[in-house]
Amino acid sequence: KEKSAMKGKKTSVFNKLLENENFKKKYENEKRIFEIEYQLAQIMEKSGVTQKDLAERLEVDKSVVSKDMSGAIRKAGIKKLEAIAEALGCDFIPIFVPKKDKKAHAKILSIISTF
Repeated sequence: KEKSAMKGKKTSVFNKLLENENFKKKYENEKRIFEIEYQLAQIMEKSGVTQKDLAERLEVDKSVVSKDMSGAIRKAGIKKLEAIAEALGCDFIPIFVPKKDKKAHAKILSIISTF
């Protein structure tokens, strides 16, 4: 009987960590950064653009692009992200979505997932 009573109460370690507001904020920030890096990698792969190609288009050394793709993108400002998007034939669209608007969040995520 104890096992069946505990069955509905199981919480993953990750979900427990998300209950901590400090951890949750850090996680959400890292998740957004990862999503940007992932989108860049996907766009580059689909369009056959290498890091060297992107560096040439941006008129920077390949090491700059390599660092960006290895985590330094977290320090990028809007202008740099716009330049990268332009070099890849894309638009960079920063967007504010009210946290309480779950439908808008779902809609945006479904659009993003098509890339």
